[in-house]
Amino acid sequence: MTHCCRVPPYGRCMEKKRAQPEKRTDAERRARQCERLSRHLRVLHCIMGPGKWDADALARELEVSPRTIHRIMQTLSMANVPWYFCKDGQCYRVRSGFRFPGLELPAKSSPSPEITSDPEILIHMARQVIADARNMIASLTHLCDMLEKRT
Repeated sequence: MTHCCRVPPYGRCMEKKRAQPEKRTDAERRARQCERLSRHLRVLHCIMGPGKWDADALARELEVSPRTIHRIMQTLSMANVPWYFCKDGQCYRVRSGFRFPGLELPAKSSPSPEITSDPEILIHMARQVIADARNMIASLTHLCDMLEKRT
């Protein structure tokens, strides 16, 4: 009787022992999260700018695979970034007028930082931007955690 596959002389195939992945330190995990967040923000910066960016161009720019770009675009969708693929330009775009909350210029009734030199106003505005950025980072970190649980 012939077999369609070779059986080792010792009987059953031995499974290869997989090396246990080394546990990352908190610092390494934070660095990896920062790197991931940085890629997301770089993609957003690119597609909000004047250039034409498709998945291949973004992948070359960020030195990642096009599949990673598609994952980043999915993450941006989950973060309510209104991006779309422009068929005419064959590139990604973000709906005009979109801004992250807290990153807009102040309303006309409030003084702008270029005009005022009042330290109290500048400190208040800076603290507000920091608080908004922390909220955005927390939301993106939560989103990354949710996506990691899926894989």
